[in-house]
Amino acid sequence: MKKILFTILLSSITTVSLAKELDQARFDQGKAVYDKVCTVCHNYLPPPKNAPPIFGISTHYHQAFADGDKAIAHIIDYLKKPAANKSMLPPMATQRWGLMVPPPLSDEELRAVAYWVWEVYHVECARTPNLGFCRH
Repeated sequence: MKKILFTILLSSITTVSLAKELDQARFDQGKAVYDKVCTVCHNYLPPPKNAPPIFGISTHYHQAFADGDKAIAHIIDYLKKPAANKSMLPPMATQRWGLMVPPPLSDEELRAVAYWVWEVYHVECARTPNLGFCRH
């Protein structure tokens, strides 16, 4: 009996480890897309360049969505066809910078960068938990 429980536990730990590796790979892919395409307009942190900083965008998504999968789907939808009524940012952001132009990304790249935009909030808040934006 102990051997069976140990085997199940070991299998569960291995599965969780693999899932974390896959998430890290997707996160890294999204970061690469951000570095290659998005940094033309979006700084990571303030001050803004030609568009709102990405960490602020991620924060607004975390304020609007509790479910990461729904937030990521919304980010992808927005990136494919930006519209003011889809924006999670305050209206002044659209007034200040206008709507973004849809980036020239494949569906895979869109999914990766949307995942990264969502997850970067968790990474940054874990790194610097006393940021005013971070919910605990």
